[in-house]
Amino acid sequence: EQTLVAYEGDTPVYATTVATGREGHETPTGLFRIQSKHVTTTMDDLTSEEGAYQIEDVPWTMYFEGNYALHTAFWHDQFGRVRSHGCVNLSPADARWVFHWAGPHLPASWHAVFADRERVGTWVYITSS
Repeated sequence: EQTLVAYEGDTPVYATTVATGREGHETPTGLFRIQSKHVTTTMDDLTSEEGAYQIEDVPWTMYFEGNYALHTAFWHDQFGRVRSHGCVNLSPADARWVFHWAGPHLPASWHAVFADRERVGTWVYITSS
């Protein structure tokens, strides 16, 4: 039930399972654009009621709404079910594929890119099941 499908026009070009936000940490639904992409970044919540966490060098991170992102989750393998703190978790191989496929394009040797009029972010449509 937790899936990501990448489309080019009406044609699906890639599909995989993901893990989205569990109860109390729901992933936002709606239509968004990727706002920025980072080869790696630090993911943290130092004020979480469930215990503070900080994970450095999370690969293939693509922010689409505030602090919500599609990104690698190398710390679990429970894709296909709700599990995250609100982000869309992907396996490392899947996150890498989506990162390189989606806009904005990251120029060679850059570590991050932000969407603008010239570097347009790919649309992300999130629905709840």
